[in-house]
Parts: sequence; structure tokens; C-alpha cells
Amino acid sequence: MIRLKVEWERPNCADGLYTVHAPGCLVAGLRWADDAGPLPDWTAFAFVPIDPSGRGVFRYTGGRAVPREATHVSVRAVGPDMTTAEETLIPLTLRRPAPPVEGGVRLGFITDLHLAGKPWQVGRALALAGTGGGVLCAGDMVNDGTPEQFALLWQLIETRLGRDTPMLAVAGNHDFPVQPDAGEGFYALQDRLLDRAERQGLAVERDESGAWAVRLGDVDIIGLNAARPGRKLAFRREGQLPWLDRHLTDTPAAWHVVLCHAPLLAHNPQRRQTNDMPYFSRDGQLQRILEGHRNILFLSGHTHISVNCPTGCVETDQERSILYVNGGSVRTTTLKPEEPLRPKEWTEGNMLWLELAPGQAEITAVSLASGRRIARGYYRFGREETEWD
Repeated sequence: MIRLKVEWERPNCADGLYTVHAPGCLVAGLRWADDAGPLPDWTAFAFVPIDPSGRGVFRYTGGRAVPREATHVSVRAVGPDMTTAEETLIPLTLRRPAPPVEGGVRLGFITDLHLAGKPWQVGRALALAGTGGGVLCAGDMVNDGTPEQFALLWQLIETRLGRDTPMLAVAGNHDFPVQPDAGEGFYALQDRLLDRAERQGLAVERDESGAWAVRLGDVDIIGLNAARPGRKLAFRREGQLPWLDRHLTDTPAAWHVVLCHAPLLAHNPQRRQTNDMPYFSRDGQLQRILEGHRNILFLSGHTHISVNCPTGCVETDQERSILYVNGGSVRTTTLKPEEPLRPKEWTEGNMLWLELAPGQAEITAVSLASGRRIARGYYRFGREETEWD
């Protein structure tokens, strides 16, 4: 008989110790479920090896949330012949399900498209992300910075996004050729995107430093270009960070969404692999500016680390209401650190949904290959709406 014991660490969070008892089995898969069975549009959140005593342990970390429609955990244990399986549903004893975020803005977030050829995956990402109120991209839109790649990307934007759906982007290092004097096709594309947003009736602010801001409802979207010709991770021109500080001070908003290609050192999902070296020289200055303000969602890419990584893709400064989000990649991602059992779906490309309202944020990662919501890429922040017995 399969049993599951969960020791929750926080009342409105999936974090905790999950202990599976499945004698005679090799592995158990854990998925969110209701009383009819596993939620079909969500991926599994754990695959747990079972030891000879019939016990397996999984520690969920990273601050992920429980889907509001989940009332059970599904445990499916596979026998030693790999052909037999036993499945059971364990109630969650949820007192009060969290209501959805209402009255806010829904944005699609993509990063690291690396478009070169075979555009189906980028086209799928644009079409999916474009069903919200706008699309944000944190750079590496193309792979080699060539005119042909930017022309193909613009064609996809024109055909896969609705006429009224804005798209906003900042530069990544791959948006430039290796040669520093080989052209700046990205900035021509960025101007076209900002011009498009103005035609759509949005308020656009452009600074001579290369930074920009666009107002979308009660959300202030800010672009920082921290990449420049020669594939260098550095701010293109002086003045972006002082402008950011002034803009955050002078512009009230429910949320300030800051787009920047590379993550900050203090919130880098692979900082242990980079010898504590920041990606760009003004890392500390940017960190201090953000910490001087509130209600900020800092969006980055560059690392290609899967949103399924054990430590998570979101870090929180609760005191200042700042969220640091690393968005994985439209292209194949890497799971760091590796786990003994991991499905291919965990490292395929993804996009994120951002649901933003005053005092609330919900982040949901979606697999581009399957279209399913990624259990390890789901977060809720704001009011403490959920309690556990």
C-alpha cells in the first residue's frame, strides 16, 4: 500500500519534506491532483527513487506554490519490472483555496530565443505568449545578430502576434555579431517595437542612454540594455542606471517590471559555477538602485537554466516587495544541479505567464513542447490566502 507523508514548511507554499512509502517499487512520481486524479495540464513535480526498504524522500524547495485547483497529491509508484504501477491520491486538507489574481495585467515573458533557422519553436513561443496583454523578451532574440535573422524574427512577430499585442525587448549578447563593428540590427528592431507600441496607444518613454519605459495599465515596464556590439555584457551607454533610479522615484506603479538580459550576481541561479563573478561591471550599482525602491519584478535570462531546477527560478526580497525571476529559455534548458530521475519535459523550452495586480503576483511557467503548466515553475506572492491544517 502506497503512503505519503508531507511535512510542510510554510502554510501557503509547496515547500516541505515528502516521504513516500511504496514497498516493492523502484520509483514514485508526484503530481498535483483533484479527487478525479492528476491534473492533466500540469507536469509532475518530483520523481522519487525508492530504496530497498520501500522508502523515498523528496525535499521541495524554492518557494513554489500549490495550484489552486489541487486538492490532492497523486503518487504513482512503478514496480521493478517497469510495467506494473500502483497509484493513489493523498488529500491535501486545504482549508481555503487561493482566489485568482484579478483586475491586473497578464504578460507573456520569453527569453533566449536564439533564432537562426527552423523557426517553429520561436513561432510557437510568440503565439502562446501573445495571447496575453503583451510580450516581454529579455534578449538573445537571435543567435548571430545578422540582418537575415532579424528579418526572420520580424516576420514571425508580424504573423504570430495580434495587431494589438505589444512586444518589448532588450538586448542580449547574441543579438550582436562577434565583430564589434559589424552592425547594430537589434537597436533597429527595438525602435520598431517601441514605434509599434506607440501606434497601439501606449505611453513610451525613451532615454538617450538607451533605456526605455512603457506603461501598460498599472504596470511600468522598463528596459535596460546591458549588452553591446562584440557580444559583450555591458551597458551600451552611460546614464542608464541614473535614469532608472530617477524613473523609479518619479513613476508610481503597482509593479515596476525591469527587463535585463543577465541576472544580478546575488540572484544568479548558477552563481556557484561562476566563482562569484558578476556578468556586468555595474552589477552592484544596479542592485543598490533596486533595493532603494519597492514593488519591482526583475526579469532576466541568459543562463538557460531550467525553471525546474531544485532551487527554483524566483528569489524574493519580501521586505522590499522585489521579485527576481530568471526565465529559463525558449531553447533547451539545463537542470542544475542534476537529479537522478528527470523527464525530458523538464529541460525543454519554456515561457512564463506573469499575472500582476496591486499587491499580488502570480508566475506560471509553461512547457513549449507540451503546452502544460510546469509545476516547478509556479509561484504566488501577495496576500496570505491559503492555509493548511
